Amino acid sequence: MVSAWGHEQGLVLAQIVVETKSNEITAIPKLLEMLTLKGTIVTVDALNCLRAIAQTIVDKGGVSGG
Repeated sequence: MVSAWGHEQGLVLAQIVVETKSNEITAIPKLLEMLTLKGTIVTVDALNCLRAIAQTIVDKGGVSGG
């Protein structure tokens, strides 16, 4: 399970199940598509510091931080 945590709201904004024989790298893009990111700061752990993930965040109006 991968979750998006809203710091200001103090709650989980979205969750997605990681498919069998997969990992969170494939789940994160799907999770990001579920969220409105305009004007937000998005942080991810080092495993997800990939250009494609950062580009998705920027394309959706967010700011990517590792």
